[in-house]
Amino acid sequence: MQILKGIKVIDVTMWAFVPAAGGVMAHWGADVIKVENPRMPDPMRTMGGTLAPGGASDQFKHYSRGKQSIAIDLTKPEGRDLLYRMCEDADVFLTSNLAPTRRRLGIDVEDIRKINPNIIYARGSGYGPKGPEADRPGYDSIAWWYRGSLGQSAMDGNSSPWPTNMVGHGDGMSGMTLAGGICAALLHRERTGEATIVDGSLMGTAVWFNGLAIMAARHGTTTREFRKAERPPPPAGVPADMVSALRQLYQTSDFRFINLLFLGDDDRDFIDLMQLIGKPELASDPRFIDAKGRVANSNDMLAILDEVFSSKPLEEWKKILVKARGAWAPIQTPEEIYDDPQTIANGFLSHVDYPTGGFKIPAPPILFDEEAGQVPRAPDFAEHSDEVLRGLGCSAEEIAAYKASGVVV
Repeated sequence: MQILKGIKVIDVTMWAFVPAAGGVMAHWGADVIKVENPRMPDPMRTMGGTLAPGGASDQFKHYSRGKQSIAIDLTKPEGRDLLYRMCEDADVFLTSNLAPTRRRLGIDVEDIRKINPNIIYARGSGYGPKGPEADRPGYDSIAWWYRGSLGQSAMDGNSSPWPTNMVGHGDGMSGMTLAGGICAALLHRERTGEATIVDGSLMGTAVWFNGLAIMAARHGTTTREFRKAERPPPPAGVPADMVSALRQLYQTSDFRFINLLFLGDDDRDFIDLMQLIGKPELASDPRFIDAKGRVANSNDMLAILDEVFSSKPLEEWKKILVKARGAWAPIQTPEEIYDDPQTIANGFLSHVDYPTGGFKIPAPPILFDEEAGQVPRAPDFAEHSDEVLRGLGCSAEEIAAYKASGVVV
Protein backbone atom coordinates (compact mmCIF):
# COMPACT_ATOMS: atom_id res chain seq x y z
CA MET A 1 0.00 0.00 0.00
CA GLN A 2 1.34 3.45 -0.99
CA ILE A 3 0.48 4.90 2.42
CA LEU A 4 2.61 8.06 1.90
CA LYS A 5 1.54 8.81 -1.66
CA GLY A 6 1.56 12.58 -2.20
CA ILE A 7 4.31 13.24 0.36
CA LYS A 8 7.43 14.86 -1.12
CA VAL A 9 10.82 14.33 0.54
CA ILE A 10 14.09 16.07 -0.35
CA ASP A 11 16.82 13.61 0.62
CA VAL A 12 20.31 15.13 1.06
CA THR A 13 21.95 12.11 2.67
CA MET A 14 24.92 9.75 2.48
CA TRP A 15 25.98 6.33 3.78
CA ALA A 16 23.24 4.14 5.29
CA PHE A 17 21.35 5.25 8.42
CA VAL A 18 19.59 8.40 7.20
CA PRO A 19 19.28 7.24 3.57
CA ALA A 20 17.48 4.20 4.98
CA ALA A 21 14.79 6.48 6.44
CA GLY A 22 14.23 7.96 2.99
CA GLY A 23 14.21 4.49 1.45
CA VAL A 24 11.50 3.35 3.88
CA MET A 25 9.36 6.39 3.06
CA ALA A 26 9.84 5.82 -0.68
CA HIS A 27 8.83 2.20 -0.20
CA TRP A 28 5.67 3.47 1.49
CA GLY A 29 4.85 5.66 -1.52
CA ALA A 30 6.50 9.02 -0.83
CA ASP A 31 8.12 10.94 -3.68
CA VAL A 32 11.73 10.93 -2.43
CA ILE A 33 14.30 12.92 -4.43
CA LYS A 34 17.87 12.00 -3.55
CA VAL A 35 20.37 14.82 -4.05
CA GLU A 36 24.04 13.84 -4.49
CA ASN A 37 27.26 15.69 -5.12
CA PRO A 38 28.23 15.50 -8.84
CA ARG A 39 31.90 14.96 -7.93
CA MET A 40 31.38 12.76 -4.87
CA PRO A 41 28.25 10.56 -5.03
CA ASP A 42 26.94 8.76 -1.98
CA PRO A 43 29.83 6.48 -0.83
CA MET A 44 27.29 3.66 -0.44
CA ARG A 45 27.17 3.42 -4.22
CA THR A 46 30.69 2.00 -4.26
CA MET A 47 30.72 0.19 -0.92
CA GLY A 48 33.02 -2.82 -1.26
CA GLY A 49 35.39 -1.06 -3.63
CA THR A 50 33.55 -1.69 -6.91
CA LEU A 51 30.77 0.04 -8.77
CA ALA A 52 28.09 -2.56 -9.30
CA PRO A 53 25.95 -2.72 -12.47
CA GLY A 54 23.30 -0.02 -12.48
CA GLY A 55 25.52 2.49 -10.72
CA ALA A 56 24.94 1.11 -7.25
CA SER A 57 26.13 -1.54 -4.81
CA ASP A 58 23.71 -3.90 -3.12
CA GLN A 59 23.88 -1.72 0.00
CA PHE A 60 22.82 1.35 -1.95
CA LYS A 61 19.99 -0.56 -3.63
CA HIS A 62 18.75 -1.62 -0.20
CA TYR A 63 18.86 1.74 1.57
CA SER A 64 17.89 4.04 -1.34
CA ARG A 65 15.12 1.99 -2.91
CA GLY A 66 12.39 3.84 -4.77
CA LYS A 67 14.08 7.24 -4.84
CA GLN A 68 14.58 9.62 -7.73
CA SER A 69 18.18 10.78 -8.21
CA ILE A 70 19.64 14.14 -9.12
CA ALA A 71 23.22 15.42 -8.83
CA ILE A 72 23.51 19.07 -7.77
CA ASP A 73 26.59 21.02 -6.69
CA LEU A 74 25.37 22.70 -3.50
CA THR A 75 28.61 24.66 -3.12
CA LYS A 76 27.51 26.83 -6.07
CA PRO A 77 24.78 29.49 -5.65
CA GLU A 78 22.94 28.14 -8.71
CA GLY A 79 22.92 24.66 -7.18
CA ARG A 80 21.54 25.92 -3.88
CA ASP A 81 18.85 27.87 -5.73
CA LEU A 82 17.75 24.67 -7.48
CA LEU A 83 17.53 22.87 -4.14
CA TYR A 84 15.54 25.72 -2.63
CA ARG A 85 13.08 25.53 -5.55
CA MET A 86 12.68 21.81 -4.89
CA CYS A 87 11.93 22.56 -1.24
CA GLU A 88 9.16 25.08 -1.96
CA ASP A 89 6.43 22.43 -2.11
CA ALA A 90 8.20 19.65 -0.18
CA ASP A 91 6.83 18.08 2.99
CA VAL A 92 10.12 16.81 4.41
CA PHE A 93 13.77 17.84 4.20
CA LEU A 94 15.96 14.89 5.23
CA THR A 95 19.71 15.16 5.80
CA SER A 96 22.61 13.26 7.28
CA ASN A 97 24.95 16.26 7.20
CA LEU A 98 26.21 17.53 10.54
CA ALA A 99 25.75 21.15 11.59
CA PRO A 100 29.06 22.59 10.25
CA THR A 101 28.40 21.15 6.78
CA ARG A 102 24.74 22.20 6.84
CA ARG A 103 25.74 25.77 7.63
CA ARG A 104 28.47 25.79 4.98
CA LEU A 105 26.10 24.52 2.29
CA GLY A 106 23.22 26.78 3.33
CA ILE A 107 20.87 23.88 4.11
CA ASP A 108 20.44 24.27 7.87
CA VAL A 109 16.99 24.56 9.47
CA GLU A 110 16.81 28.35 9.12
CA ASP A 111 17.86 28.21 5.45
CA ILE A 112 15.23 25.66 4.45
CA ARG A 113 12.48 27.10 6.67
CA LYS A 114 13.05 30.49 5.01
CA ILE A 115 11.96 28.85 1.76
CA ASN A 116 9.20 26.68 3.26
CA PRO A 117 8.12 27.39 6.87
CA ASN A 118 5.85 24.33 6.93
CA ILE A 119 8.48 21.74 6.04
CA ILE A 120 9.36 18.92 8.44
CA TYR A 121 13.13 19.19 8.92
CA ALA A 122 14.56 15.74 9.71
CA ARG A 123 18.16 14.86 10.42
CA GLY A 124 20.13 11.88 11.67
CA SER A 125 23.47 11.74 13.43
CA GLY A 126 25.72 9.40 15.34
CA TYR A 127 25.30 10.91 18.79
CA GLY A 128 22.28 13.23 18.79
CA PRO A 129 21.87 16.96 18.06
CA LYS A 130 23.02 18.16 21.50
CA GLY A 131 26.05 17.66 23.71
CA PRO A 132 29.81 18.07 23.29
CA GLU A 133 30.06 15.45 20.53
CA ALA A 134 26.99 16.34 18.49
CA ASP A 135 29.18 17.15 15.49
CA ARG A 136 31.36 14.02 15.74
CA PRO A 137 31.05 11.65 12.77
CA GLY A 138 29.38 8.41 13.74
CA TYR A 139 28.68 5.13 11.96
CA ASP A 140 26.66 2.16 13.07
CA SER A 141 29.54 0.00 14.33
CA ILE A 142 30.98 2.71 16.54
CA ALA A 143 28.00 4.87 17.59
CA TRP A 144 25.38 2.12 17.76
CA TRP A 145 27.14 -1.19 18.42
CA TYR A 146 30.15 -0.13 20.49
CA ARG A 147 29.45 3.18 22.20
CA GLY A 148 25.77 2.30 22.61
CA SER A 149 26.85 -0.73 24.75
CA LEU A 150 25.36 -3.46 22.55
CA GLY A 151 28.83 -4.74 21.66
CA GLN A 152 29.83 -5.14 25.32
CA SER A 153 26.51 -6.84 26.12
CA ALA A 154 27.21 -9.33 23.33
CA MET A 155 30.66 -10.00 24.81
CA ASP A 156 29.43 -10.60 28.37
CA GLY A 157 29.68 -14.30 29.06
CA ASN A 158 31.55 -14.90 25.80
CA SER A 159 34.70 -16.99 26.11
CA SER A 160 36.56 -14.82 23.58
CA PRO A 161 37.69 -11.41 24.91
CA TRP A 162 38.06 -9.95 21.39
CA PRO A 163 34.96 -7.94 20.39
CA THR A 164 32.58 -8.96 17.65
CA ASN A 165 31.08 -6.50 15.20
CA MET A 166 27.60 -6.10 13.71
CA VAL A 167 28.11 -3.74 10.77
CA GLY A 168 24.92 -2.51 9.14
CA HIS A 169 22.38 -3.62 11.73
CA GLY A 170 22.20 -0.28 13.51
CA ASP A 171 21.73 1.60 10.25
CA GLY A 172 18.61 -0.33 9.31
CA MET A 173 17.06 -0.17 12.77
CA SER A 174 17.82 3.53 13.18
CA GLY A 175 16.60 4.37 9.68
CA MET A 176 13.28 2.62 10.26
CA THR A 177 12.92 4.41 13.60
CA LEU A 178 13.65 7.81 12.03
CA ALA A 179 11.11 7.14 9.27
CA GLY A 180 8.52 6.46 11.98
CA GLY A 181 9.41 9.70 13.74
CA ILE A 182 9.01 11.65 10.51
CA CYS A 183 5.58 10.11 9.96
CA ALA A 184 4.58 11.09 13.51
CA ALA A 185 5.68 14.67 12.73
CA LEU A 186 3.64 14.66 9.53
CA LEU A 187 0.56 13.54 11.47
CA HIS A 188 1.18 16.26 14.07
CA ARG A 189 1.45 18.89 11.34
CA GLU A 190 -1.76 17.63 9.76
CA ARG A 191 -3.63 18.00 13.05
CA THR A 192 -2.07 21.18 14.44
CA GLY A 193 -0.40 22.98 11.53
CA GLU A 194 2.90 22.91 13.43
CA ALA A 195 6.04 21.75 11.61
CA THR A 196 8.66 20.20 13.87
CA ILE A 197 12.33 19.30 13.69
CA VAL A 198 12.88 15.54 13.91
CA ASP A 199 16.16 14.06 15.14
CA GLY A 200 17.26 10.44 15.21
CA SER A 201 20.65 9.06 16.23
CA LEU A 202 22.50 5.78 16.13
CA MET A 203 23.46 5.99 19.78
CA GLY A 204 19.93 6.87 20.87
CA THR A 205 18.58 3.85 19.00
CA ALA A 206 21.20 1.64 20.65
CA VAL A 207 20.21 2.82 24.13
CA TRP A 208 16.58 2.01 23.31
CA PHE A 209 17.34 -1.45 21.87
CA ASN A 210 19.72 -2.35 24.70
CA GLY A 211 17.39 -0.80 27.28
CA LEU A 212 16.84 -3.94 29.36
CA ALA A 213 20.58 -4.49 29.84
CA ILE A 214 21.10 -0.80 30.63
CA MET A 215 18.26 -0.80 33.17
CA ALA A 216 19.59 -4.00 34.75
CA ALA A 217 23.02 -2.38 35.04
CA ARG A 218 21.72 -0.04 37.75
CA HIS A 219 21.61 -3.06 40.10
CA GLY A 220 25.35 -3.60 39.65
CA THR A 221 24.97 -7.37 39.41
CA THR A 222 26.90 -7.98 36.18
CA THR A 223 30.15 -9.90 36.68
CA ARG A 224 32.61 -8.76 34.05
CA GLU A 225 36.30 -9.53 33.67
CA PHE A 226 38.44 -7.57 31.22
CA ARG A 227 41.35 -9.64 29.97
CA LYS A 228 44.30 -9.16 27.66
CA ALA A 229 43.37 -10.36 24.19
CA GLU A 230 45.38 -11.43 21.18
CA ARG A 231 44.51 -9.73 17.92
CA PRO A 232 42.83 -12.27 15.60
CA PRO A 233 43.91 -12.63 11.96
CA PRO A 234 41.95 -10.61 9.41
CA PRO A 235 38.77 -12.28 8.13
CA ALA A 236 39.26 -14.62 5.19
CA GLY A 237 38.57 -13.12 1.80
CA VAL A 238 39.18 -9.47 2.73
CA PRO A 239 41.27 -7.87 -0.07
CA ALA A 240 44.64 -6.55 1.08
CA ASP A 241 43.84 -3.07 -0.25
CA MET A 242 40.77 -2.92 2.01
CA VAL A 243 42.78 -3.40 5.21
CA SER A 244 43.58 -0.22 7.13
CA ALA A 245 45.09 0.30 10.57
CA LEU A 246 42.79 3.31 10.88
CA ARG A 247 39.74 1.02 10.80
CA GLN A 248 40.63 -1.38 13.60
CA LEU A 249 40.04 -2.25 17.25
CA TYR A 250 42.78 -1.47 19.78
CA GLN A 251 43.11 -2.68 23.35
CA THR A 252 43.99 -0.25 26.12
CA SER A 253 46.19 -0.80 29.18
CA ASP A 254 43.16 -1.77 31.29
CA PHE A 255 42.10 -4.31 28.63
CA ARG A 256 39.24 -2.20 27.30
CA PHE A 257 38.80 -1.43 23.59
CA ILE A 258 38.73 1.52 21.20
CA ASN A 259 37.52 1.29 17.63
CA LEU A 260 38.98 3.63 15.00
CA LEU A 261 36.78 3.99 11.91
CA PHE A 262 38.49 6.58 9.73
CA LEU A 263 36.55 6.09 6.50
CA GLY A 264 37.97 7.81 3.46
CA ASP A 265 41.57 7.91 4.74
CA ASP A 266 41.62 11.70 4.93
CA ASP A 267 45.19 12.96 5.42
CA ARG A 268 43.90 15.64 7.80
CA ASP A 269 42.30 13.03 10.05
CA PHE A 270 45.54 11.03 10.11
CA ILE A 271 47.75 14.03 10.91
CA ASP A 272 45.35 15.10 13.65
CA LEU A 273 45.34 11.62 15.22
CA MET A 274 49.13 11.39 15.22
CA GLN A 275 49.30 14.73 17.04
CA LEU A 276 46.78 13.63 19.66
CA ILE A 277 48.45 10.30 20.43
CA GLY A 278 51.92 11.84 20.72
CA LYS A 279 53.33 10.49 17.45
CA PRO A 280 53.49 13.56 15.17
CA GLU A 281 56.58 12.24 13.41
CA LEU A 282 54.53 9.44 11.83
CA ALA A 283 52.59 11.98 9.77
CA SER A 284 55.75 12.65 7.75
CA ASP A 285 57.02 9.05 7.76
CA PRO A 286 57.43 7.98 4.09
CA ARG A 287 55.50 4.77 4.81
CA PHE A 288 52.39 6.67 5.93
CA ILE A 289 52.62 9.90 3.96
CA ASP A 290 49.40 9.24 2.04
CA ALA A 291 46.38 6.88 2.06
CA LYS A 292 47.98 4.47 -0.42
CA GLY A 293 51.11 4.19 1.71
CA ARG A 294 49.11 3.70 4.90
CA VAL A 295 47.28 0.77 3.34
CA ALA A 296 50.44 -0.77 1.86
CA ASN A 297 52.19 -0.50 5.23
CA SER A 298 49.14 -1.25 7.33
CA ASN A 299 50.87 -3.98 9.35
CA ASP A 300 53.59 -1.55 10.43
CA MET A 301 50.99 1.03 11.44
CA LEU A 302 48.95 -1.63 13.25
CA ALA A 303 51.94 -2.66 15.38
CA ILE A 304 52.71 0.96 16.26
CA LEU A 305 49.12 1.76 17.22
CA ASP A 306 48.77 -1.46 19.22
CA GLU A 307 51.71 -0.35 21.33
CA VAL A 308 50.47 3.23 21.66
CA PHE A 309 46.92 2.40 22.73
CA SER A 310 48.10 -0.27 25.17
CA SER A 311 50.01 2.43 27.07
CA LYS A 312 46.99 4.17 28.66
CA PRO A 313 43.64 3.16 30.18
CA LEU A 314 40.36 3.75 28.37
CA GLU A 315 39.28 6.75 30.45
CA GLU A 316 42.50 8.54 29.58
CA TRP A 317 42.08 7.81 25.88
CA LYS A 318 38.50 9.11 25.98
CA LYS A 319 39.76 12.48 27.18
CA ILE A 320 42.49 12.57 24.54
CA LEU A 321 40.46 11.40 21.56
CA VAL A 322 37.37 13.49 22.25
CA LYS A 323 39.01 16.20 20.13
CA ALA A 324 39.84 13.89 17.20
CA ARG A 325 38.61 14.80 13.72
CA GLY A 326 38.12 11.19 12.66
CA ALA A 327 35.43 8.75 13.74
CA TRP A 328 36.12 6.50 16.72
CA ALA A 329 34.36 5.12 19.77
CA PRO A 330 35.04 3.27 23.01
CA ILE A 331 33.36 -0.06 23.63
CA GLN A 332 31.16 0.99 26.52
CA THR A 333 29.44 -1.12 29.14
CA PRO A 334 25.72 -0.66 29.87
CA GLU A 335 26.73 0.93 33.19
CA GLU A 336 28.73 3.62 31.41
CA ILE A 337 25.73 4.73 29.33
CA TYR A 338 24.31 6.53 32.39
CA ASP A 339 27.22 8.99 32.64
CA ASP A 340 27.92 9.39 28.93
CA PRO A 341 27.70 13.13 28.15
CA GLN A 342 25.69 12.45 24.99
CA THR A 343 23.16 10.41 26.96
CA ILE A 344 22.73 13.25 29.42
CA ALA A 345 22.58 16.05 26.82
CA ASN A 346 20.06 14.31 24.55
CA GLY A 347 17.88 12.65 27.18
CA PHE A 348 18.50 9.10 25.97
CA LEU A 349 17.66 8.06 29.55
CA SER A 350 14.93 9.69 31.62
CA HIS A 351 14.19 9.44 35.35
CA VAL A 352 10.82 7.92 36.22
CA ASP A 353 9.30 7.88 39.71
CA TYR A 354 7.61 4.74 41.03
CA PRO A 355 6.16 4.15 44.51
CA THR A 356 8.95 1.63 45.10
CA GLY A 357 11.63 4.12 44.01
CA GLY A 358 12.69 6.04 40.91
CA PHE A 359 15.17 5.03 38.25
CA LYS A 360 16.19 5.87 34.69
CA ILE A 361 14.49 4.34 31.65
CA PRO A 362 15.46 4.65 27.96
CA ALA A 363 13.44 7.18 25.99
CA PRO A 364 12.28 6.43 22.43
CA PRO A 365 15.22 7.41 20.18
CA ILE A 366 13.50 10.29 18.36
CA LEU A 367 13.66 13.94 19.43
CA PHE A 368 11.02 16.45 18.36
CA ASP A 369 12.32 20.03 18.36
CA GLU A 370 15.39 18.62 20.16
CA GLU A 371 13.40 17.23 23.10
CA ALA A 372 13.08 13.54 23.95
CA GLY A 373 10.14 14.13 26.29
CA GLN A 374 9.66 12.85 29.83
CA VAL A 375 9.24 9.07 29.98
CA PRO A 376 5.92 8.18 31.67
CA ARG A 377 5.75 5.29 34.12
CA ALA A 378 4.10 1.97 33.30
CA PRO A 379 0.66 1.45 34.90
CA ASP A 380 -0.10 -0.76 37.87
CA PHE A 381 -2.36 -3.69 37.02
CA ALA A 382 -5.90 -2.45 36.21
CA GLU A 383 -4.97 0.96 37.64
CA HIS A 384 -7.17 2.90 35.23
CA SER A 385 -10.22 0.65 34.89
CA ASP A 386 -12.62 3.19 36.38
CA GLU A 387 -11.16 6.05 34.32
CA VAL A 388 -11.44 4.14 31.04
CA LEU A 389 -15.01 3.03 31.76
CA ARG A 390 -16.06 6.55 32.70
CA GLY A 391 -14.63 7.66 29.36
CA LEU A 392 -17.05 5.22 27.73
CA GLY A 393 -19.93 6.92 29.54
CA CYS A 394 -20.42 4.21 32.16
CA SER A 395 -22.09 5.29 35.41
CA ALA A 396 -20.75 4.40 38.85
CA GLU A 397 -23.48 1.76 39.17
CA GLU A 398 -22.54 0.17 35.83
CA ILE A 399 -18.85 0.11 36.76
CA ALA A 400 -19.69 -1.55 40.08
CA ALA A 401 -21.83 -4.13 38.27
CA TYR A 402 -19.03 -4.92 35.78
CA LYS A 403 -16.62 -5.46 38.64
CA ALA A 404 -19.08 -7.54 40.69
CA SER A 405 -19.61 -9.87 37.72
CA GLY A 406 -15.87 -10.20 37.10
CA VAL A 407 -16.08 -8.68 33.60
CA VAL A 408 -13.72 -5.88 34.65
CA VAL A 409 -11.07 -5.79 37.34
